[in-house]
Amino acid sequence: MSPASDVTRFVLDSGLLIVAGVAALIAIAGLALKDIGLARTQNAPQVCLRTIGALGVCVFAFWAVGYHLLFGIEEGGFLGPFQSWSLMDDNPADTGRASGAHWFFQMTLAALGAVIVSSAISERVRLWPFLFFTALWAGLIYPISASWVWGGGYFADEWSFRDAGGAAAVHLSAGAAALAAIIVIGPRSGRFGHGVSRPQVSTALPLSAFGSLLTVAGLLLIIIGLLGPISSVEAAITAGAVTANALVASAAGALAAMILTQTVYKRTGLVSAMVGSVGGIVSIAADPVSPLLWQAAMIGAIGGVIVTVTPPFLDRLRLDDAGFVISCHCFCGAWGAIVAFWMTERIWLPGQLLGTGAIAGFSFVMSLLIWTALKYTIGVRSAPLESIHPGDAANR
Repeated sequence: MSPASDVTRFVLDSGLLIVAGVAALIAIAGLALKDIGLARTQNAPQVCLRTIGALGVCVFAFWAVGYHLLFGIEEGGFLGPFQSWSLMDDNPADTGRASGAHWFFQMTLAALGAVIVSSAISERVRLWPFLFFTALWAGLIYPISASWVWGGGYFADEWSFRDAGGAAAVHLSAGAAALAAIIVIGPRSGRFGHGVSRPQVSTALPLSAFGSLLTVAGLLLIIIGLLGPISSVEAAITAGAVTANALVASAAGALAAMILTQTVYKRTGLVSAMVGSVGGIVSIAADPVSPLLWQAAMIGAIGGVIVTVTPPFLDRLRLDDAGFVISCHCFCGAWGAIVAFWMTERIWLPGQLLGTGAIAGFSFVMSLLIWTALKYTIGVRSAPLESIHPGDAANR
């Protein structure tokens, strides 16, 4: 087969970034739908407003400093330059893709991480403190941690840390930030009482299930977009293998969660199944190219086990994770980043362990400091919404 022309490659590779960015927006919408379905009715307007506000803040924060912190870092360095991004398409032959398409895709990943954090602290966080954190997340925390991997920073250069699909750079980083937020903000009103965990009454679980399917579809295209150009036969074959592995891992995660809940609790849990489908694809994201199908199934199935056994453990610690973010994104992201060494000799286990720990630790500590400062200055908790009109909930 004859190779594509330079123009065709430029158009296809730029188009892939745009499509992957739109897929990230779909994943964001899916997370919002999941949160709306899990939350009580009066909290739905606040979930929508937080999601839209987070996306708007991420656009400007990533434009102002985030992009160059991520991709302007020196090889093997720790910190890129603090400068704003601008369109640069004077010599497209050198880059091979439109600069605006690349910025758009990377910005949506920053917004995806912010919405993941929002999901964990739903029903109890104030809007403006959350948006302030979002600005620092998209402009500082996420770009710095991702630059160590995708920007050619220290852990990628010195320790050969690999994370092709964002298991650590996006999911683990956002999950660690969500854990810090949960610790500082505390549980939802009435969530824990007299040592007993009280499940919150969900209003529309079918809506949550639909949102989880949208999230899986979006994450699948995000992984393909992160793998790079698709304008050659080899790249197209790789993309096909990635879709098969990711779908098998997601299905294995859902089935493992269903089987485990049926075995332990004598019932098949819908929440565990839908979270398991997301946890499965997050688990395979670090290296979705190398595994055989049976390896992808095993990795995804363990992700399904993780999302099933983690929530009761968090309940014992009185950590209220409203969107099952810690199990699905933090723990499954860490699992996926570490297990990536299993499929290929190109990935070094000590490098994966060190990079995973560094990304999780940096995101957690920075987020903990920010949320603590917000708590003791302007406050972070919203008032209980049981007696507030739904139209007023979005403004609290």
